[in-house]
Amino acid sequence: MTTAQVKEIFTSIQGEGHLVGYTQLFIRFCRCDFNCKICDIDYKPDATTDTYTANSLAERLKSYDNHNIHSICLTGGEPLMEAPFLKEFLRNITLPVYLETNAAMPEALEEIINMIKYVSASIKLPSVCGCEDCFDKHAEFLRICKRARKNMYMKVPFNENVTDEEIDKCVELAKENDIEIVLQPVTHNGKIVVPNRYLPEVLERFRKKYWHVRLIPQVHKILSVR
Repeated sequence: MTTAQVKEIFTSIQGEGHLVGYTQLFIRFCRCDFNCKICDIDYKPDATTDTYTANSLAERLKSYDNHNIHSICLTGGEPLMEAPFLKEFLRNITLPVYLETNAAMPEALEEIINMIKYVSASIKLPSVCGCEDCFDKHAEFLRICKRARKNMYMKVPFNENVTDEEIDKCVELAKENDIEIVLQPVTHNGKIVVPNRYLPEVLERFRKKYWHVRLIPQVHKILSVR
């Protein structure tokens, strides 16, 4: 029997990307395979963390009023680190499922792709996140989503350090998969830390190469909700 550690379960407004403004039921998992220097999420386990089986988590969700919830958001951390658990858990779920992911675990995605409806693929730029280049993994991940005809978009957290080479790679991924790029300025303690003059500048650098690009900050931070 598989289990997973869950940091928190809560309802809130989705503050990013295509479903911004909808009420979702968020399930935050505790593990991640990245250590991004811009991460502002407390996902690591602590004294309040619960360990669930697939059945016990499904039972826990029954206490929420589904009529007020648009979809279930799997977030973290990195939810795909719990792929065997999710494969079992999602069999019990009837609401649409929205996956927030670093889009770098294509093999794990294959295990659950047919059980999810929406994919928010966060593209990790080395100049911004301080991580290794994983565009090859992103490319394979997005190809799997495209074959499965999932409702997806690329989320690209950015600051003033984003390079032209990274922009070219993002645009190549977007064109190959015919999807939208949502640029998301980096925030810290609820405030955008990218200097204002760079916001339209970075958007224009992307738009010169690809038309389907929007700039959307983390709306939930602006609204001071979870």
